[in-house]
Amino acid sequence: MKNETENKKAGDLTPVSEIISSCPLFKDVRECETLSGETAITETITPEAEVVVPESESPSGNTPEEEPAVTENATPEVRDDIPGTPDYNWKKYGYTRITEDTFCGGPHPGDYEKDGVLHCGYCHKPKYILHTLFCKTKAYPIDCDCKRECRNRIAEESRRRQEREHAELCRCHALPHEYMRHWDFAHDDGGSPRITSYARRYAEHFAEMKRRGEGLFLFGVTGTGKTYAAVQIVNALCDQGYRCLVTSFLDIVNTLLSMNRENRQGYIDDICRHDLIVFDNYGTEPSTYFSDMNVLKIINTCYDRHVPMIVTTSLSPEILNKGTNVTRNAALLQLKKRCYCLTLANIQRRNRQAKERAARFRDLLGIEKEPEAEASAPLF
Repeated sequence: MKNETENKKAGDLTPVSEIISSCPLFKDVRECETLSGETAITETITPEAEVVVPESESPSGNTPEEEPAVTENATPEVRDDIPGTPDYNWKKYGYTRITEDTFCGGPHPGDYEKDGVLHCGYCHKPKYILHTLFCKTKAYPIDCDCKRECRNRIAEESRRRQEREHAELCRCHALPHEYMRHWDFAHDDGGSPRITSYARRYAEHFAEMKRRGEGLFLFGVTGTGKTYAAVQIVNALCDQGYRCLVTSFLDIVNTLLSMNRENRQGYIDDICRHDLIVFDNYGTEPSTYFSDMNVLKIINTCYDRHVPMIVTTSLSPEILNKGTNVTRNAALLQLKKRCYCLTLANIQRRNRQAKERAARFRDLLGIEKEPEAEASAPLF
C-alpha cells in the first residue's frame, strides 16, 4: 500500500487504454465495443511509425478494384469540399458524415496513443490530456484540428441559416403581396435593363444613401416597371437585413381613418422607423384636408429622420407641378429635396406585356385568328 502511494506521488501516468476502459467519459464507447465485439485502440505508435491510412484510399492513390457493397444503413459519403470549410478535405481524412456527433463518444477509428496521450489519427493533434490532481489522473477532452474545423463549419452554417430566416421575415413584413418575393435581380425579366442597372447600383450604395436619407422619385405611365424596380431594391436590401416597407399613401390614409385619434401618431411613427419606405402610386390618394395633412406629416417625419423614400407615380412632373393645393405642393417640395427624379419612358416594355397578355388569352380560349365580324359583334 505504501509503494502504491509513493508511485502516485511520483506522478506516474496511467496508460490511456486503462483510462478509457475505466473513465465514465467513454461509457458509450465501451457499450458500442461490447455490442460489436471490437476492442478499443490500445496500440502505442511511436513517432517514427507510419500514419494510418483509411481503407478508402491506397498509398498510390488508386481506387481498389472491388468496391464494398452498399448496405441499407451505410452513411452517405460527403463531398471533398463542404461549404463553409474551404481547403479542408473531410473525405480525405476518413469522415463520411460531418456533424457534432462525429467527434462524440470517445476515440475515432484511426486514433492512436503517443507519449501517453490520445491523438487524432488524421490531423495528428492530441484529443485528450491527462492531468494529475490530488494523486488522481483524469483525462480531459480538448479539440483537435478536425473537431475545431467541424465546430467552425457548424457555426458558419447556423449563422447563414439565421441570416436567411431573418431575410425571409424582413421580406414578409416589407412586401404586401407574395408574388413580389420573386421580383429580384436574380430573376430579372430583362424588360428594362437600364432601370435595372440604376436600381442595382442604388441597392449596392444603400449604406451611403441611408446615411444621407436620399431616395428615388420614379415617374412613368403604367407598365414601365416603376414598382418592379422599387421592389427589386427592397428584396436586395432584405437579403442584407434591412427593414423595409412597400405601401401607398392611399392605404395609409384608409388605415388612419379606421383608427382612434390617440393611436394615429403611433402608427405614423412605426412607419417612419423603417430603413427604406416605398410609397407606390403617389397622387392616387383622395384630395382632402385629412389626407393631405397626414401625407405631409409622414413625408416631413421621414425627412427629419433621414429615412430614404422611393416614390412611384403615374402622373407626369408637369401635372404635379401645376397643382394649386398648398399642402400637396409642400409635400412634393420635400420629396424633391431628398429624392432623385427619374422618368421611365419604356413603351416597348408596355407593348411587350400587352402582346404577351393577348397571346396568353388566345391560347387559353383556343383562338387561332381573331375574326373581325365576331370581334365587332355585340356580346348580348
